[in-house]
Amino acid sequence: MASEVDICNLALSNIRAGSINSLTQSTLQAQICRLKYPILREQLLRDAPWQFARKLEALAVTTIDLFNWSYAYAYPSDCLKIRVLILNYEQYGQGDANRTTLYRDEIYQLQPDADTQIKYRVFNQDGTKVIAANEPDLRAEYTVSVTDPNLFDSLFVQTLSHLLASEIAIPIVGTEKGRQLRSDELQIYDTYLKAAISADSDEQYEVQTESDFIKVRSS
Repeated sequence: MASEVDICNLALSNIRAGSINSLTQSTLQAQICRLKYPILREQLLRDAPWQFARKLEALAVTTIDLFNWSYAYAYPSDCLKIRVLILNYEQYGQGDANRTTLYRDEIYQLQPDADTQIKYRVFNQDGTKVIAANEPDLRAEYTVSVTDPNLFDSLFVQTLSHLLASEIAIPIVGTEKGRQLRSDELQIYDTYLKAAISADSDEQYEVQTESDFIKVRSS
């Protein structure tokens, strides 16, 4: 399986900029990769509800009082992005068939339909990050910060390498050549991202049911 250094070397090879043996080296390549890699890894993790980074956890109620909201829940410490809130008494997965696939503002984020969606907001209240909602006993499905590359599949690794390559091209290769390399790598990244999201979404099963609107139209 790929290590952090392996992923960085893939990125460097994409722009033909040599290789490194360690992220602690004093070379420019190692320094730039050490700076950019963790930021871009988390960016890519946020971009889609990857199966390997999905977590479901009951939320803890806080004593924080938020105007016009019934409950303030503690934001999970390992959460990169909330995907959906689920009522604790509902069977997990209920309504999944009605989720909609998006690929613009929220890349392939799965969300429940308007009838089942739990309204919430995220606030920074006096330095404490909380989730405000009007429903009790909520669970959150969210993307967790995954740092172990052994949990990444090969397409995710390739996607991350091209994203990293696009960001390190100019500081390592130089502005003139780096701009073109950055543009090329972003195009390749977009292609790999779509393929990785499609492959990742296949690793689940959801019962397909007709919506109430379709049932009424067909009756």
